[in-house]
Amino acid sequence: MTARVSIILLALLPLAFCPLMLHAEESACERSGSISTSSPDGKWVAHVQEEVCATNGGTGTAAGITVVLVSAGDAARSKRIFLMPVPRSREDWPRPRWQAADALELRVPNLSEVTPPVPQFEGVRISLAYCGDNPDDRARLAAYKAAVQQWQKDVSAWARQRKDNPETAGPRPPRPEEPVLAPGRCTD
Repeated sequence: MTARVSIILLALLPLAFCPLMLHAEESACERSGSISTSSPDGKWVAHVQEEVCATNGGTGTAAGITVVLVSAGDAARSKRIFLMPVPRSREDWPRPRWQAADALELRVPNLSEVTPPVPQFEGVRISLAYCGDNPDDRARLAAYKAAVQQWQKDVSAWARQRKDNPETAGPRPPRPEEPVLAPGRCTD
């Protein structure tokens, strides 16, 4: 796609999102500018964007990266098909890749914490793929995160014991060692 075509598409993007922006105001959500990928037949567009919403009656917020599938001919035909926590870098956002006019693959870095996408929407099949796919690394990261949570509980118990009776508290529990893992970043 040439730079000129990209600029024209970016200029038209707010018009395509008008119905979605109106809905966002009703649900107290704000969305960033999106990265859009059209299906091969031009009937669907996958929009990747950051979404921040009010929670608990407006007393808190939640943020995530979403993929919204929108009909190119009818913006009211849309659905959020994927959600993940906000990663450290925009380079780690999901990357939609159309396999066919009715098949969308969402590619994420290997160590991304995600839930499976909606499996299909209006005849479009949606799948998830990990860049640098390594299930063992994902399992090591999950085990490390669980160990850190347990360590936090252990340190809290140690601190209480130390406050009540410093002589019996013993040494502070050691922090789990973070594994060194390749992020498996998407490069395409």
